[in-house]
Amino acid sequence: MTSASSSVRAPIGFIGLGDMGRPMALRLLRAGIALVVCDRNPAALQPFIDGGAQVADTPEAVASMAEGVLTCLPSPAVSEQVALGEHGLIHGSRIRWHAETSTIGQATLQAIALRMQQRGIQVLDTPVSGGPRGEASGRLSCFVASSAAAFEEARPVLSVMADKLFHVGDQPGQSQVLKLANNLMNAAALTISSEMLQMTAAVGIDLSVALDVINVSTGRSRATEETLPAQVLSGAFHTGAKLEILHKDVALAIQQARQLGTASLASAGVLQVWEQAAAAGYGEQDLSRIFEFIARQDGRAAADRSDS
Repeated sequence: MTSASSSVRAPIGFIGLGDMGRPMALRLLRAGIALVVCDRNPAALQPFIDGGAQVADTPEAVASMAEGVLTCLPSPAVSEQVALGEHGLIHGSRIRWHAETSTIGQATLQAIALRMQQRGIQVLDTPVSGGPRGEASGRLSCFVASSAAAFEEARPVLSVMADKLFHVGDQPGQSQVLKLANNLMNAAALTISSEMLQMTAAVGIDLSVALDVINVSTGRSRATEETLPAQVLSGAFHTGAKLEILHKDVALAIQQARQLGTASLASAGVLQVWEQAAAAGYGEQDLSRIFEFIARQDGRAAADRSDS
């Protein structure tokens, strides 16, 4: 067994082996940590079976085999069902702590934490940032809101999963607010950058030249430094994350701001763009395709001007 796994109480459970969960769980497996995995998609399980992981049919079964369980799931409703449903984690006989890495919002996370803590299960609010490409390149951050004791118990596992680990507070739900803020800021940068690059292209400036200038100027962001050059200009359009996922996070962020009574005027405009892109059929496509959707709107605006 490797040194990375020597301080881990094995096995560890992992539920949700999709675009983001799969590489995180594989990182744990490669580090020598024994895993119990669960996913509704049988194909998602095969790499873990091949790597020696155990498979459980339900979250309850996972929580009866592992003291620590991580989840990476697509929506608040799914996270709540996995944690609290009829065959949810809360009914497991062995679980001591549950780390929720999904982006589900403060209210859902707090509801899960309240119920599970009543059963003596510590909940860690542990969203991750970096996306599938960040995970693949070893650049993944995890920011945790939990009791200090729960953080220390889960730290050996979380430190393997993420290269940057932060304990941001002791109240589960705090990290959800921070993650939603981060994701909306990322979406806003990508949205505005896409619009403004279309504007520079309209006067004949090559997009790569525009980005070279912006990236040594005050408008630079991850969108201009990484996403647009690597995904849009290259034609790859493969961040590994679907547009509908970031759309969901933007909507959750707006809802969160309203619940907390903080301003979201500019953010509401960003949400409108992502809502329209999803409605236009881009939801299942890579999130970098937002650039294409915005380019289509430019064409329609030009047609409207010529008609008038």
